[in-house]
Amino acid sequence: MQYPKSILHGRKRVSTSFALITVATTMVLGGCGRSSQTPTGGQTSSSTAPASAAAPTTGVGDFGTLKGICGPGTAKGATGRGVTNSTIRIGTTADPGAAAVPGLEQEFFDVADGFSKWCNAAGGINGRKIVLDKLDAKLFNVGAITVDACQKDFMLVGGGNAFDSASVKPREACKLGSMPAYAVSPEAVNSTLQVLAYPAIATQYPIGGVRLLTDAFPKTKAGVAIGGSNVSSLIPTGKKIQEGLTQLGVKVTTIQSKPPLVANLRPYMEELKNDGSLGLYEYSGVDATPEVQAMKNVGYSPDFLLLTSNFFGPETVAASKTVSFPPTYAALQHLPFELSSQFPVMAQAESIMKTAVAKPQLADFTAIAFDAWTLWAKSATACGSTLTLDCVLGKAGAETAWTGGGMFPPVVTSPDHPKTSSCLLEMRLTTSGWVYDKKVTDPDNGVYNCDSKNLATVKTYQQ
Repeated sequence: MQYPKSILHGRKRVSTSFALITVATTMVLGGCGRSSQTPTGGQTSSSTAPASAAAPTTGVGDFGTLKGICGPGTAKGATGRGVTNSTIRIGTTADPGAAAVPGLEQEFFDVADGFSKWCNAAGGINGRKIVLDKLDAKLFNVGAITVDACQKDFMLVGGGNAFDSASVKPREACKLGSMPAYAVSPEAVNSTLQVLAYPAIATQYPIGGVRLLTDAFPKTKAGVAIGGSNVSSLIPTGKKIQEGLTQLGVKVTTIQSKPPLVANLRPYMEELKNDGSLGLYEYSGVDATPEVQAMKNVGYSPDFLLLTSNFFGPETVAASKTVSFPPTYAALQHLPFELSSQFPVMAQAESIMKTAVAKPQLADFTAIAFDAWTLWAKSATACGSTLTLDCVLGKAGAETAWTGGGMFPPVVTSPDHPKTSSCLLEMRLTTSGWVYDKKVTDPDNGVYNCDSKNLATVKTYQQ
């Protein structure tokens, strides 16, 4: 089969969530202090959730709005590596054993456990049961685990690695297909035999999170800083953010260029305090606490702090209990688990996780891993007995309104003609957890704000 360009070259699932982390994946640091400014209108942001979505009729093997993505059947044949009459061997990669960042991407393994157990209980993929291989690269062993997967696995699904460039050559050489939760390096982004559930376009940047905050805190349009990195692969991200903010009429005070490990963050926070930075969009770092404390030490209190969704989890909530944060937000491009009581698909995903894993994290990585697994399962099931890599990638790359069962706004998965979404919502940090901020989100489509201005057309800034 001749693969379409979209499948051969793949696309990176890019939101502000997934560029890199400077030691692991791009994560965002929080800040401390307390601002007296409230959103326009003088009222604090509302955490009231929107009206509940109607629950779909769910059968065994249904996930959200997706019908029968897992179930019994009579599929037969050893149609590819890792496929037998009764099983499909799937690999999931992550880096939880990393000494520098213990537990990194553990959500990918947890979702792999949860989804495979749920799918197998429903009957598997046309009767074939998923056999899971969890492959821990520990940051620096990506090539080795890929070679291991090449010996036994049908595909890699629902995972990802911070330093994934080393996986590309061995994966392509052994013709191992991939449907990861995310891709990080340019090499992985442009690799072959790959489809991602949430595409992105190199000349677009999702600027909506900052747009909504500068509308809610209008005086910050006079000065927003970008907390950046001097890591070459991250430099273009800061430039794209700057271009997008400029298009919105927001003054960018600085793009900070921090090294991967910073012993003393005080000078960086003093710079922001002195240059009139009223808001801060921080996309670089691995731990919020040092930057938070540095802000507090110099008396810098931005009116808002926007974090990438990599920091959308319990660690930041715990940190907020020990040091005072400014109004702090994360912009998400999917439904949050915090609204699971309003959205049955999120309640179903939460139930799947809690059934399989003792203490699962229900965060951004969890959602994007489900996105990948559900796309794979739907595509593999549709292939029936003809369970080949060609068939699975072809069907996965042909979705024209993919939502992961309702977890995400609809996108087109074909990288030949990709279409991402302008929809997002804002989550606000509190000491008791993250809450949906309806006032700042200003929703125009369910819980989402889908204004076209949320996507900026920008240069690629290739290095």
